[in-house]
Amino acid sequence: MRHLHPNLGKPASGRRQVIYLTGAAITLGIGFLYVLILMGVIPPTPTDVIAAWIILPVLFFPFVALWDNPGETRTRVEKFSEFGFLWLLISGITQTVWELPWFILDLTGLLHGVTVNDHWAWIWWTYGGADTRYITSNPTIAGLEFMAGFSGPLELFGWYLYKFGKNIEQQIAGCWWALCICVGLTYLTGAFFVAEWHVGWEHIHQGVTGFWLKFIGLNLPWLIAPIICIPAAIYELGHLYRVQGYDHAVEKYGLDESHE
Repeated sequence: MRHLHPNLGKPASGRRQVIYLTGAAITLGIGFLYVLILMGVIPPTPTDVIAAWIILPVLFFPFVALWDNPGETRTRVEKFSEFGFLWLLISGITQTVWELPWFILDLTGLLHGVTVNDHWAWIWWTYGGADTRYITSNPTIAGLEFMAGFSGPLELFGWYLYKFGKNIEQQIAGCWWALCICVGLTYLTGAFFVAEWHVGWEHIHQGVTGFWLKFIGLNLPWLIAPIICIPAAIYELGHLYRVQGYDHAVEKYGLDESHE
């Protein structure tokens, strides 16, 4: 039963690993840009546009999980699983590091009306300068980001359970966390887009760059990823439950591989 998907849950290798590590390095580089802006070494704009272009492809790196290395043949479940849990990690980090602090700062009023000159707020203004709902205390965004922000640590917990779980029960729990959170965030992302479409994009500034690069581009992965993440979790749960059932049968009745 276990040999049906021998690569399931294994770390990425080959060119996929190189691409993932490159994405991690790029993300750290954005943090370095933030430090340089705080120090007054570089200007906050057009650095915001440059940073958005740099980080945009990184958000799509999880789709590389669907790409086999030369000579490698993985099952659909293996590909989907790698994608799903890599996306869970990226989304969890984003929600925890960006959304959750944003909600707290918005709640305290510190982000209301920030401008390009508020260098400490650059990491949020970079997006909020385009989607002004993030710097004007918009109630819809506050509600959505409350839910999304606190989903971040739960996503990371689900990823941890799956990657470092000591038994199949913890892996199953990780899949359930991934499935439930992905469904919830998909709903939130839909509400995020529809709320602004409903008012004719009136809060989106900075022209074409603000609309297509920041508003559409940086949020689109959260609308596309669930197309794979949701079935990925369902497929893997089915497999893990079958393995769990087989293991229990072996333990209780002493079955061997010939009874599989």
